[in-house]
Amino acid sequence: MTGKMTVGDRVERVMVVSKKIRRDFSGGNFLLFQFSDRDGILKGVWWEPTKEAETSIGINDVVKVGGEITEYQGGFQLKVAWMEKLEEGDYDPSIFLPTSARNADEVFQSISDVISSIGNTHLKQLLESIFDGEGFRDDFLRAPAAKGWHHAWVGGLSEHVLDMARLADRAAEVYSPVDRDILMAGVLLHDIGKMDELSVTNHINYSDKGRLLGHITLGYEMLECLIREMQDFPEELAMRLKHMILSHHGNLEHGSPVVPMTVEAMLLHYLDNLDAQIRGVLTVIEKSGDEGDWTEYVKLLDRFIFKGHPEDGSNSGEE
Repeated sequence: MTGKMTVGDRVERVMVVSKKIRRDFSGGNFLLFQFSDRDGILKGVWWEPTKEAETSIGINDVVKVGGEITEYQGGFQLKVAWMEKLEEGDYDPSIFLPTSARNADEVFQSISDVISSIGNTHLKQLLESIFDGEGFRDDFLRAPAAKGWHHAWVGGLSEHVLDMARLADRAAEVYSPVDRDILMAGVLLHDIGKMDELSVTNHINYSDKGRLLGHITLGYEMLECLIREMQDFPEELAMRLKHMILSHHGNLEHGSPVVPMTVEAMLLHYLDNLDAQIRGVLTVIEKSGDEGDWTEYVKLLDRFIFKGHPEDGSNSGEE
């Protein structure tokens, strides 16, 4: 969102209040906001707000807000001049939900093709029982893969899984001792808990279960229950697959209760991180638009991203 703005711009738009904090100062009080819509996040401050704003406008409310873009601590902030709370029916909900540009049916069919290519009958049966389950398809295709960094849009989870599967297919060719079947099963299931971790309404946020348990725990519990229902599922295969779910963040400090200790688990972690970080960077570049050769400072990566000078032919291969 902020990539399209400059200091001094007058803004009037419909957004969701995703954060609201009251602060006092010597002359009175002010409200700090975080607004969001499908273009991203915008911070805001309202000095000496109205009584209605203090008492009647809360988190997850949809508002029409106006003000001026200012600079604050190296970023953009909206200096709020006025705000109006909107009721359901006064706005189009689709403006809040960034959505995958890919065809959902094609994405799901490609994932189904991956499942069909798996030779291990136990893993194939497990995956078919999940992906062919009642109501699963629609929920899976609606789920985002994250709240704010990579694939943070409706359909983001299925995109993330499919792209990782394509990367995993090539990696299994390069590293031939890798068990492709269990690697693919890990790819398809590693973030399955995000379907319960993240809620999608007029914005993407964490569910109660998501905050309290996290998607690793939720995914592990789902997998554990499903394997118990299957007859004669090999014990070691179940252990290796569950290990991949538990370890895919790679480090204890990043939320995994164990570190990867099989070659497939290690490869899953690196593929996951590769797809997440590169998609996140590409999203930052896309949102920055055509202004300038650099993106804004990316706090998560602790750096700016250079976009280059495509107009001078430096990236075209021309002499």
